[in-house]
Amino acid sequence: MKKTIMLVPVLFVFIAIFMTCDNKTNNHKDVKHSKETKEEMKKETAKKDCDQVHWSHHKGEHGPENWANLCEGFKDCNGEKQSPIDIKEAVKGEDLKPLEFEYGKTKVNIINNGHTVQFNIDKGSSMMVDGKKYDLLQFHYHATSEHTIKGEYSPLEVHFVHRHADDDFAVLGIMYEEGEANDLFNKYLKHFPADKGEYTSDEKFDLDALLPDNLSYYHYGGSLTTPPCSEVVSWYLLQNPLRASQEQIKDFSEILDKNFRPIQELNGRTIYKFGE
Repeated sequence: MKKTIMLVPVLFVFIAIFMTCDNKTNNHKDVKHSKETKEEMKKETAKKDCDQVHWSHHKGEHGPENWANLCEGFKDCNGEKQSPIDIKEAVKGEDLKPLEFEYGKTKVNIINNGHTVQFNIDKGSSMMVDGKKYDLLQFHYHATSEHTIKGEYSPLEVHFVHRHADDDFAVLGIMYEEGEANDLFNKYLKHFPADKGEYTSDEKFDLDALLPDNLSYYHYGGSLTTPPCSEVVSWYLLQNPLRASQEQIKDFSEILDKNFRPIQELNGRTIYKFGE
């Protein structure tokens, strides 16, 4: 009986110590989680604060060379994995797979937002990359091209923007070269807003028709090419171009007004290629 009485205080002390240690561990986890949450909230707030910040593709106070200084949420524009880049050399990607597209017919809402002409489309189209599904959000244009091949620019470049998650984007880039008239441009070029504005069409067209037959591509990890320049993009640049007539390229280029970001440093990144 005496032994039992003596053990009780010892047991209480042990429980008290254990609970104190456990609370400290939980408190440490809570503090760590709280700090991470605050950092994420801080980043989101910074990005929202940048929504109304004026930036431009043209040299000057608001130009690409100063994007990172315009707003706290644009700091990534000075990052190490920025886009676009020059494709000088590429190594064969042994693990790369063919890109699979599930593009359908869609109505379009064409917007000139002051930085590009953007096609907003119906939901339902996607791109599969090694078994991972990326939903197509929109596609838009740059003139001249943003990426270069061995230092050479193309007259136009289109970006098909896909998203798997908020921090996981896949962008398909396709260059244009001068050739026969482009069917999409024939259909919509006259409706492209020359200034800020939009045009909506209920007539559907087939997104698959926008892709070339040969889907060989270059691949690298990079960023959005406009502020906030977030480094969350897997880039897939098709090796084979689309075509548009000289007149179409001229008319479209006048609307886009040199909306391309200068080439960024590769900074040790590897460029891979799939196909011939």
